Amino acid sequence: MKTIIAAFILSLTLTSAVAHADANMDRQSYCSSYAGMFKSIAAWRDQGVQPEKTLELIRGVKGIPLQVKQESIKAVYFDKSLANARGPEFGNQVRLDCLAGKVK
Repeated sequence: MKTIIAAFILSLTLTSAVAHADANMDRQSYCSSYAGMFKSIAAWRDQGVQPEKTLELIRGVKGIPLQVKQESIKAVYFDKSLANARGPEFGNQVRLDCLAGKVK
């Protein structure tokens, strides 16, 4: 059940992210940046960095709107079903979901 909830929340965040993708960025680049951002957010969460500081740290990620960054931080930090999401596997899954068009 937790996996289904996590997938749903991740899908909502991805939907918002893809809908706001920078017009100058191809989907491959966008999804790679997006996945890297998620992976970094999870790493900082695990290191005890506060969400506000994490937002400061990811402000420089190009092609991803501020609202999407904020939603991503909320999902990774506060969704209990994503509490164990981390590392390369997490980043790869986010990237694959984005590339597969699981979001509209």
